[in-house]
Amino acid sequence: MVITPRRFSGAERMVVWQSQGLRDRGHDVLVVCKPNALLQAALAEANIPCRPLGIAGKGNLLAPLRLAAVAREFGADIIHTHLSTASLWGSFAGKLAHVPVVAEVHALNSKTCFVYADLIVTCSAGVRDHIVAQGVPAERVEVLYNGLPPQRFQDLKPVASLQAELGLQSGQPVIGVVAHLSEKKGHRHLIAALPDLRRRFPGLVCLLLGEGALRGELEAQADALGVSGAVRFLGFREDAVALMQLMDVVVLPSVAKEGLGVALIEAAFLGKPTVGSDCPGIDEVIVPEETGLLVPPGDSEALAAALIRLLGDAALRQRLGTAGRARADKLFTLAAMAQRAEEIYSQVLARHHR
Repeated sequence: MVITPRRFSGAERMVVWQSQGLRDRGHDVLVVCKPNALLQAALAEANIPCRPLGIAGKGNLLAPLRLAAVAREFGADIIHTHLSTASLWGSFAGKLAHVPVVAEVHALNSKTCFVYADLIVTCSAGVRDHIVAQGVPAERVEVLYNGLPPQRFQDLKPVASLQAELGLQSGQPVIGVVAHLSEKKGHRHLIAALPDLRRRFPGLVCLLLGEGALRGELEAQADALGVSGAVRFLGFREDAVALMQLMDVVVLPSVAKEGLGVALIEAAFLGKPTVGSDCPGIDEVIVPEETGLLVPPGDSEALAAALIRLLGDAALRQRLGTAGRARADKLFTLAAMAQRAEEIYSQVLARHHR
């Protein structure tokens, strides 16, 4: 596995989880990254070997030589790269070491750094369509859904404790979003829906988990609409999954395509019904009227109507949440991700040997 950013965010977490899933199925896995204290600590906790290496930067012409040397030393059968820089240099390293390369795209990226790999994998069909639309042959792109480890949903802080921390009452209606506070996530459309929601459910609280440049504007919008008392800006929270237990409905009101709505998958594992925008990446997690509801992107009235419907119907929330959990157990587990990765690796190795 090869990845180069210095942060520890979604793609980096996925590297840890993929490595765990493959290791648990009997494979030897080595993660190569540029020095990254948080990623290295997470890998050490998961007992996954890691090799920090000077491979950062798209002008780093020594990176493929260094990666090729590590691949040969490790005896790698596959190089699996994540994000653009790792995919660029990992692909050339594979050619030097005669090892096939699988390059993973985690968002709506340009094809440029990924096309040198033997196969491109994407986190969703929406991202696959985005890559194919750029002229990459469809047979060179496969989907590998993200899978989440079961321990992410174990030993969570009790609901009563979280309610006490936030000053919430038992039975008080709660909705929420777990997403970066940016324009594309569509928070402003949820805030615009709150006056209607509060008229129907006066005690309703909206929890916004995440930080971002839009926070000031969103706070001003809530104040202007007279709903600032209903909106809690909680910032970035390591315990976001635990806090989702408080939500009667988890919302993702994005106005742009998503790579894959991971927060919606987390909600499904918690048995929570979801409401999201009807756009690629979200429509692969939410099955309308089965696991949640889809609304047109940017339509605050439709968003309010969907939430009013769910908040007013406990039986519907229960049915959607139960179905969402069953679907997540089938499609979005660590074991399912590792098994699908194995299938993709076998396909690439067979083609490489031919």
